Amino acid sequence: MRAAQSPLRTRGFGVFEVDLRAAELRKHGVRIKLQEQPFQILSLLLEHPGEVVTRDELREKLWPAHTFVDFDRSLNKAMTKLRAALGDSADSPRYVETIPRHGYRFLAPVYLPQSELAHKNASGRGVPDELFRGNGKHAAHKEENRPLRILDWHTQSGKRRFSGLAAAIRIAATAILVAIRVFQPVVLSGSSSVVSPRRSVAVLGFTNLSGDPHEAWLSTAFSDWLTTELSAGGQLRTLPAENIARMKAELSLNDMESLGRGNLEQIHRNLGTDLVVAGSYASLATNPTRQIRLDLRLFDTRSGETLYADSETGSQENLFDLVSRAGEKLRANLGVRKITKEEAVEVATALPSNAEPARLYAEGLSKLRVFDALSARDSLVKAVAAEPNYALSHAALAMAWAQLGYDQNAAGEAKKAFDLSSNLSRADRLLVEGRFREMSHDWEKAIGIYQALFRFFPDNPDYGLALANSQVKANKWKDALETVAVLRTLPAPLRDDPRIGLAEAEAAMPLGDTKRTEASLVGAAQKAQLSGASLLVAKAMVAQGWLFENLGRLDEVGKVVREARDLYSAAHDQRGVADAETVEAIALSYQGDYFSARKRYQDALAIHQDIGNKHSVAGEFDNLGEILLYLGDIRGALQKYQDALQTYQEVRDDNGVALAKIGLGDALFSEGKLFEARKMYEESLDTCRQNGDRDREAQALMGLGQVLRAQGDSHAAWQHETRAKEIFQEVGDKTPEARAELHLAQLLLDRGENSEAVKSIQRAQDLVSRTASPRDDARARILLSQTLIAAGKNTEAKENISRAIQFAERSHDLDISLMSRVTAARIDASAGSPAQRKEAVSRLNALAQQAKAAGFINAALEARLALGEVELNSANQTPGRKHLEALQEEASGEGFQLMVQKVAMALGKSLNQAALHVQN
Repeated sequence: MRAAQSPLRTRGFGVFEVDLRAAELRKHGVRIKLQEQPFQILSLLLEHPGEVVTRDELREKLWPAHTFVDFDRSLNKAMTKLRAALGDSADSPRYVETIPRHGYRFLAPVYLPQSELAHKNASGRGVPDELFRGNGKHAAHKEENRPLRILDWHTQSGKRRFSGLAAAIRIAATAILVAIRVFQPVVLSGSSSVVSPRRSVAVLGFTNLSGDPHEAWLSTAFSDWLTTELSAGGQLRTLPAENIARMKAELSLNDMESLGRGNLEQIHRNLGTDLVVAGSYASLATNPTRQIRLDLRLFDTRSGETLYADSETGSQENLFDLVSRAGEKLRANLGVRKITKEEAVEVATALPSNAEPARLYAEGLSKLRVFDALSARDSLVKAVAAEPNYALSHAALAMAWAQLGYDQNAAGEAKKAFDLSSNLSRADRLLVEGRFREMSHDWEKAIGIYQALFRFFPDNPDYGLALANSQVKANKWKDALETVAVLRTLPAPLRDDPRIGLAEAEAAMPLGDTKRTEASLVGAAQKAQLSGASLLVAKAMVAQGWLFENLGRLDEVGKVVREARDLYSAAHDQRGVADAETVEAIALSYQGDYFSARKRYQDALAIHQDIGNKHSVAGEFDNLGEILLYLGDIRGALQKYQDALQTYQEVRDDNGVALAKIGLGDALFSEGKLFEARKMYEESLDTCRQNGDRDREAQALMGLGQVLRAQGDSHAAWQHETRAKEIFQEVGDKTPEARAELHLAQLLLDRGENSEAVKSIQRAQDLVSRTASPRDDARARILLSQTLIAAGKNTEAKENISRAIQFAERSHDLDISLMSRVTAARIDASAGSPAQRKEAVSRLNALAQQAKAAGFINAALEARLALGEVELNSANQTPGRKHLEALQEEASGEGFQLMVQKVAMALGKSLNQAALHVQN
């Protein structure tokens, strides 16, 4: 007698969820119509996954005693309806397997959906034992009560469907639960003693001996199809085509016909693979049936020996069969069992249906792997049109869109690939879903998928690296470091993969562990150098450049990024070249070398425009806008920021739109257009809060605080600047934190709280000293000089303002130049000499005109305020009074209420002094 029905409300398998109480079957959340009897069958099978449910048990469930019915016919009819709803097949079952003369067995792993899990967690109850039951026995182990899918190694079906995992996972003596789809975080653990790596094979490609460019696509197609054949069953670890393409670019390996011992040693060091397959193909033109001959050889990368050679001939109309025969012989030579019937179906599903979509798909992949995403997209769009239901074409198109910066397009194609992936092999299906979750920024589900893959195949570092990447993106940096620790316990050469060090650096940096970050990057670069992986060396060097910028070691940036740029260029990776240019440009900008920075940004922009990377094009527009604003070209800056905004909108990147609006706000604020600037900042702030982009949220708050200050709302400005500072502290971003601190110091100066302002400036200077940002140092010195003037310490004020002026002259930073020279004129005027005051008045008048001509209205108003105040302190106060009254009227009309208040204070002070003088 079966156990009582589980109290669980819902269960999931594959893309389906079953609500047992509501008697509903849902696929991707959409209800699937299913009649009562087929649903009852499904619910009973789900109660006992992996076990045989007998026909008698089904009779008892569906037709109570004394019910007269044609049982066999009714049961078969109900089962047909169930399979139709699931898209299942009796001949090649994925979900429900027929056990002749006995009953049925549910094959797919069953998991606890997140909604049910949340309910259970909320109520404090664990996952019930029923979920872990397989083949009539309770599981021997439940890891922390997490919802794991069931894998029964004792059934013939289990052995047949998962035999390839035996070499990768140690099986417990009784039974083992292995997660295919884990929705809760799982801490990985293990060591090299429990990982027995499978033999690894890299299919390098095939040389087109015919030389006909129309047949060039066959090299990619044959490689991918043969890799699919060899990977079936999981007994061999086949290397991803992306890794192979990188290796070929790094080693300039093009001729697959003449691989010598030296080549094979290089390949082994680079990829860590045991075996490689390479060869050639040729069209036999003399044959009227258009025959193709495929020659392949199997090499041992360690010994350099040729282990196997074969030649297969087939018609161009039956290329899949040609590769299948070659793959079958190769598997036999490697001692790998034949592909099962179910695996053969999965292999067939992983291939395009006919030659035309196959050609377009292969052409797209080949372009994608040589950094030509633009051409890849065009081919893959055609491939999708030729065969809309082929999941892998959609997946590849998603990658192309992602590389071009069209994130929403990429997510849409990835979703289509996921929806069409149900008939792929389990590993391929999970990979497709993993990429979909990544492109949808659903990092929690991506983490669960890559955890499952890495648990199933612990000898595959690519799965572990994908897991670590998702954990970093989810801000789970400590979890990512734990995953890195597991990767480092793998046997050599797997643990020596340079990408492990790169992953460690990405996780350590947000935690503020700069020593570990630098050590990881140095180690990654060294390992990549030893293995000949020049593109990974370049990647490590670019990351070092970013690190040096964050540490304020700007002098060290140029060397590493220039070396990286040369390596990228040698491998024809133009996107990498552009990335190196951008990193160097940022360092030059920090140092105040704006003209050189502008040149680097322009070079990077040209490359991104050439390769069609719209997202990066928008980023370079934004970078150029910032540089032009520093150089005093407000019109040019506004145009670049507008270009960035339009491009981000084109690729539908909301975070990018928010960034561009912050830039527009900065330019509009400098131009004195407070209402327009405030609108930009507020729109950006709303977007950042919706998307959870905290760093840009703080930038928008800081800009909005500046506008509120200018509009005279010092209380709201203080709140915004304080919150911006807090966010920067939370995310560990020191340079903008220093800027927020300077904004707070400015507000304290406005209030006349000079001693508190000095403390705030000193805190900012301490932060600036760690990041080596001379522009921020100059702004701090301008503010500090203003406090020193108020304290009558003109000598110290002059020393500080001279340093700010030096930076302005060296960098050609117009805003810093105007503000520092206005402050310098105030210092000279306060010395008391009539001649000095007269000369200061002349300089301030010129500065006001220069600022107005350049469009820097804020700076022009400050210059005019200083001019009026200096004139009020002269013997003839009338010109000063007139200047200030005109300034007050103009400022009021433009919304500069703080300036109105400052003018009123100056005029009031003057009147008080005059009255006191008369009284005396």
